Amino acid sequence: MDGLKIVRSSEKYAVSYCETFDEVAKEGKFLSISGGYPVEDIIRFIRSCRECGYPQFLLIEPGGRAVGWCDIVRRCDEPDDVGFLGVGIAREYRGIGWGSRLMTATIHDAKKRGFNEIRLEVRASNFNAIRTYTRLGFVRIAYRTDGVVTDGVAEDVWLMSLDSREIRTDGFDRREFFGRFPKTGFRFKPER
Repeated sequence: MDGLKIVRSSEKYAVSYCETFDEVAKEGKFLSISGGYPVEDIIRFIRSCRECGYPQFLLIEPGGRAVGWCDIVRRCDEPDDVGFLGVGIAREYRGIGWGSRLMTATIHDAKKRGFNEIRLEVRASNFNAIRTYTRLGFVRIAYRTDGVVTDGVAEDVWLMSLDSREIRTDGFDRREFFGRFPKTGFRFKPER
């Protein structure tokens, strides 16, 4: 696993980012969809994150292939300083610490940009992810029965938070957000 690096996202990695996203989605265990997005949508998302000042990093193999992603974005109807973390790692790079490193880099950048609370949603059955998030400092603040439905199968979901000021579940019952690219109409502090 030598030679892997964490880099700021850019369009030059869009095709491999799209392929990795699709691979993770097809596993049917981590995302709310069972297939990826078209590369044009991935490019728009990368550009939107950059324009809005949202942190977005990729895990890159020595050959230049994106094998993981992590981003923190603001949802339009949430408080301005709350970001939502999205992350995925290709199967062959799981369980060896790269996901934690990728999330740590992204969280650190988010804090510099003014996000005071980071939230994420995770399937209640994903014990490995919950353990990793807990190790990073996330706490469980809300639970939703049948919170995500993928290919007709419903699963319970935990809402977890890092640096939560209080147990807030505002917006948690709006299912349209889980696993989807956010609306990015808000401009956050760009990196200087």
